[in-house]
Amino acid sequence: MKLNKQSINIVTVGLVGCFLTSLMGTTAVMLAKGWNSQGGFSELLYRLSIGYPSACVVVIFVFPLLVPKLTEILDKKLN
Repeated sequence: MKLNKQSINIVTVGLVGCFLTSLMGTTAVMLAKGWNSQGGFSELLYRLSIGYPSACVVVIFVFPLLVPKLTEILDKKLN
């Protein structure tokens, strides 16, 4: 897979987005179900250690292929 500047930007933004989404999703579920009853900070780190790498796999392997094609399709439809 050849990476160009656009692909690197997509991956970088995607990784930041994955982290923020993973953090907020995990935190929200734990707060909704009771922080202490869910295991507190150690459980948050455990869930992030599984969820964030899983999301990163999608960003690294799928986004560089999918986003440029979707952008091209949307540009054609909007013009």
